[in-house]
Formats: sequence, structure tokens, C-alpha cells
Amino acid sequence: MKTLIHSLLALTLVSVAACSNSPTATKTRSEIDAGTKTGMVKNIVIKETITPDALTVHAGDEVRWINQRQESITVTIDGPLEHNVSCRNGFSKAMGMGVDNSTTLSSNETAGLCFSRVGTVKYSVRPSGDTKTTMADTHGSITVQ
Repeated sequence: MKTLIHSLLALTLVSVAACSNSPTATKTRSEIDAGTKTGMVKNIVIKETITPDALTVHAGDEVRWINQRQESITVTIDGPLEHNVSCRNGFSKAMGMGVDNSTTLSSNETAGLCFSRVGTVKYSVRPSGDTKTTMADTHGSITVQ
């Protein structure tokens, strides 16, 4: 019995030692699918207005829209995003295939994109289709340096 316990203990120690020297994953599968963020996080807060409505970021920074309204809103990026972003959260097409240029956010929800190309990106925020509100469509821009 002592031999069996000693053998199991030795096997456990060998396994632990082997695992401690093996490389570890640096990204989860969902991070690989969504891309990576390489810079800072810049927030755009949506209340009665968009704050800020003009934002300057560096390529790789994540721009995060935060809906602080009581109603759902839709954020729409003008133009396609497929080759202009390095990460996404909330802008995925069905089954994670590609990047959608719009997303609907319920109250206190967020969505974000990491823009990878220099230029200006324009977007709009409007009440979602099922919301009865007096919020007007508002527009903003993101300048990527």
C-alpha cells in the first residue's frame, strides 16, 4: 500500500513539474475570434446627448459606447467595418461571422470596437425600433491617428 501511495505521489509531482514548464495560452478562444486591443479604452457615454461627440484615438485603442439611457438605442457606424477593426465586442454578425456595422444596446449595456486604420469614422445613435422616446438621431465622429 505504501508503494502505491508513493508511486501516485511521485506521478503527481512529475505531472505538476511538467505542466509548470509548458507554455501557457495568452488568449482565450473568444479573444482570438474577436481580435485584440492594443491601446487604451475610450468611452462614449450616451445619455440625452453623446459625450464626447468627437473623439480622437490612436490605432488599436478601444472605443466603447455606454448606453446610460433608460431606453434601448442603436449605434450604427457609417460604412463597413470588416477590415478596419482589430477587436470587437457587440458588433458581431450572426454566428460570429464578420463584423456588423450596428448594434442595439439596452439600458446600461456597452459595445466596443478597436479601430486599426487611420482616418475618420462617423457614427449615429438613434432610439431602437421598439423604443418610444423623444431622443433625436445624434451623430458623432472618431478620428483614428
